[in-house]
Amino acid sequence: MKGNKVYVTGSAGLVGSRFVELFSSDYEFLTPEVNKLNILDYRSLQDFFETNKFSAVVNFAAFTDVSLAENERDNKEGNCFKVNVLGVENLASLCKKHRRFLIHISTDMVFPGSKDYPGPYSEDNVPESDSKSLTWYGFTKAEAERVINSILGKDAAIIRIIYPVRAKFKGKLDYLRKPLKLFDEGKLYPMFNDQQVSIAFIDEVSEAINIILKKWARGVFHASSCDTSTPYELVSYLLEKARGVKGAVIPSSIYEFIKKQKEANPDNPFVEVRYPIYGGLKVGKTESTLGIKFSSWREIIDKLVSSGIGE
Repeated sequence: MKGNKVYVTGSAGLVGSRFVELFSSDYEFLTPEVNKLNILDYRSLQDFFETNKFSAVVNFAAFTDVSLAENERDNKEGNCFKVNVLGVENLASLCKKHRRFLIHISTDMVFPGSKDYPGPYSEDNVPESDSKSLTWYGFTKAEAERVINSILGKDAAIIRIIYPVRAKFKGKLDYLRKPLKLFDEGKLYPMFNDQQVSIAFIDEVSEAINIILKKWARGVFHASSCDTSTPYELVSYLLEKARGVKGAVIPSSIYEFIKKQKEANPDNPFVEVRYPIYGGLKVGKTESTLGIKFSSWREIIDKLVSSGIGE
């Protein structure tokens, strides 16, 4: 496979950097820095497509700060919408024009995680189309999926992930390394015991992408733990395995948290959608299609601890 050129956007980020690290001997990765090639600059992007004969694009580039994105709600001139939708539109258009295979990284947050439309969600579940039912970040990612389907039809791969985690990364904390760091500093806050979530082991996400590239597999895929948990259960198990302590996590309710947030922000009608309650992804169809087996959340934590998470 070495010599098979692949253009990777967002290659310095939490997920993209690990994919490049794990498979740099299998592919010839083209990883221009964002200040040298911005997916929002169509003309420069077109020149790059014409100059470089790569076979596929893996798009990790995204605006992922969910809270910051809420400040840009309904603003299509904001960075979140531009990067997550217009940037993807540029990539999809050029992939169609130049016949390149697009693998796009999406998110569980294209779904509301609500009582009316609860997870865990399968690969065949349809993303929410009403922006009022999603975080603004989630809406832009759902729009990106629709843009890809509109331009490329089924001739692309979309892989949804959820709370991606890895053992080590200097650039950014993640869903598990952050609470571990806070515990070590004596600053760990209570964790929700009534919110349903999954986590995605970035090494397994990377392997799924590798298989998609090898097979040129098209369609929608999920990369996640094969089961769901709660933040309280996840962090309790993490501290038990990584620090040898039990009972260190204080449980709390996401319902009570949302209630207090509503009281503190009476003019914000989107407080509830900011915090999905019934989330999670199903991976059965992806496992069958790609011939891959995703770990349980406990197995993921065990592997991270073995790899020295938080050391």
